[in-house]
Parts: sequence; C-alpha cells; structure tokens
Amino acid sequence: MPTRVRSFAPGPSILPDDVLAEYQASVEHYADTGLGILELGHRSGQFEQLYNTTVERLRALIGVPAGYELLLLHGGARFQFTMLPANHLGPDAVADYLVTGHFGAAAAAEAAVYGYVNIAASTHADGYLRLPSPAEASFTPTARYVHYTSNNTEMGTQFKQPPGIPAGTWLACDASSDLLTRPFDIARHGLIYATSHKNLGTAGVALVVIRADLLEPVRQLPPFLSYLTHAQAGSRFNTPPISAIFVLNLMAGWTIQQGGVEAMDTLSTAKSQLLYRTIDDSDFYTGLADRDSRSKVNVTFALPTAELEDEFQTEAARQGLVGLWGYRKVGHLRVSLFNAISLDAVGQLVEFMARFARVKRRRLPRHVPGGEARVLR
Repeated sequence: MPTRVRSFAPGPSILPDDVLAEYQASVEHYADTGLGILELGHRSGQFEQLYNTTVERLRALIGVPAGYELLLLHGGARFQFTMLPANHLGPDAVADYLVTGHFGAAAAAEAAVYGYVNIAASTHADGYLRLPSPAEASFTPTARYVHYTSNNTEMGTQFKQPPGIPAGTWLACDASSDLLTRPFDIARHGLIYATSHKNLGTAGVALVVIRADLLEPVRQLPPFLSYLTHAQAGSRFNTPPISAIFVLNLMAGWTIQQGGVEAMDTLSTAKSQLLYRTIDDSDFYTGLADRDSRSKVNVTFALPTAELEDEFQTEAARQGLVGLWGYRKVGHLRVSLFNAISLDAVGQLVEFMARFARVKRRRLPRHVPGGEARVLR
C-alpha cells in the first residue's frame, strides 16, 4: 500500500502535502516565537498577524464585499444550526427552510426551538436524491430568512445557483462542503457559514460571513451565542482554536497558489465529470442523485449488491484508495472531491473501478445486471 493514501472521505478531508509539511514544522517552531503553534498565545502579536492574514486571504478568495463581517468561531457548522435562529428567529417570527438533506432537516429542527419554521420545500419523500424545483417552493412572504444547504454531502446534490426568494427576506446558507470549490455570490446572502474540515482545513473552526446589519440579535442571549459578541471581540471572546485557524490560513494560501476559486471550480468540473462518466457508461455502477441535481463535490453511487460494495471498499483500500463509504443513514458508496483531491487521484480511482467491474461482473446473477435493482427511491 502507498505510504500516502488517497482519501475520498467526506471529512475531515485530506490536506495537500505542502500544507501538511508546513504544519508539521510549525508544531515545534512557529515563526520567531520559540514556541510551537499548539502553544501560541491568542493575545500574542504573532496570533494577531496570523488571524488578520487568514481573514484577508479568505475575503479575497470568497469575494466578500464591504459591509460584511468574517468570523472564525468554535463549534463547526452544527453549532450554526442553533446560533443562526437564536440570533435571528424571534418567538413570533417565521423562518423558511429548504430541506434537501439530513443536515438541512437537522437545521430546521433546531430552529423550531426558537420560532416558527416553515418547510418551504423538501425532497425527503424522494430520499433527498434531487433538489426541489422553484415551482415546488412555498415561501412565507414575511419570513425572517430563508435557509438552504448549497451542497448535500449525504446524497450528492448541489444548488447550481442560490434559490430565488421573496423580496424583503434574506438568504442564509450552509456552504460547508462547497465553499472555495466555486464562486459564491455573497451579496445575495445575509449569512453564509461553513465548517472547516472539507475545503478549509481541519476540524475545529466555523467560518461565518455575515452582513454587518445582521450582527445584532433579535433577543437577549448569553454572550457566547451572539454574533455581535464575537465580532466585537475579533473572534477572540474566548481562546480560539489557534491550530485549526493556522491550518485554515495555510489552506487559504494554498488555494490562492492553485489559482483561486475559479481554478478550483474548473478542477471540480473535471474531477466530477470523469467520475460521473465512469458511472454512467457502466452497466455495473448506478448513480444515486438525479442527474439535474448532481453535485460536483460529492458523488454517490451503488453496486449491484451490498456484499460487492463491501468488497469494493476493501480492495480499494489495498490500492491506497480509502474513505469511500456512504452516509451512515444511506449506505452505498460516496466519493468526496474536495479541493485537495487531485485529478490524478480521481484517475486512479476510476481505473480501479473499471478493473473491479470487469472482475466482479461475472459473479452477478442474470436478473441483476447492475446496481439499479438495489437503489431505493
């Protein structure tokens, strides 16, 4: 097995070799501090410089316009399921949620603790294998905000553009798995949040991009729950996850070196097209997500039997190809194509898929020509 495996896991994602090497060196010696990054003080001038550089890089990469704050917070994206409605959904207000996956459903459930939640559209009945059409959405004209998940890692669907919403409301987006993989129109959103362990580095940070006029909460909150608290404290209301922020800074720098978000978008298209072409041209593999809703970041597919799916993962691991399990509530197989995954790695995977299909196809019963018989919709 290769010493450096190719991981297609849904998170934490692999890191580029250059990023890993720089992080490893920093564990013993960070800058001129005489300390390692794990020992760096969050009130030090060196961390101030690190934080400012990280924010500047992210602003440039994402294209954050004036009038927006950028926060680096604890708790990952999951904590934003609570923080968003705690700040912006009053007890008599309504928030609209587009539920297109398990995480969107979890976000809506947590929001209902704070106010009324209208499920403007849901594809639960279709196993979250597609996105709702604009005609299916039933928005509340007076909604405080509309929440959606830009890319659904579980079933492999993705909004190509932000959904259209009524005038007078604003969009909140969970962009955890596709931020930095493509351009985002920040100005169409009031708030975007993303966990850090997909394209932004390693676990431990939630990136929040929020319009400045939305910092003030609609209710009295414990200070730690308030966006305003963290903005006023420069994301240092309490000790921040310094090591994870350092990796975030390295990943932002690496992304800039690769050509920025536009280059990542081109790479995402090439990687996903190669993989989808392999699936679609096969009578052995079956894609799960509807073609019009397919994600360029998470590709889901099935094999003819559960036993073959287990064998697929075992034999792939022997080739140094790991992290191919599906979402735990769904099963099947999934390939996550985060930014650190190279086109060469995807090429190795599709070559393995072709070999595996040739060898295993002869074992199939005649009434199961491919994976389609197993896919439940």
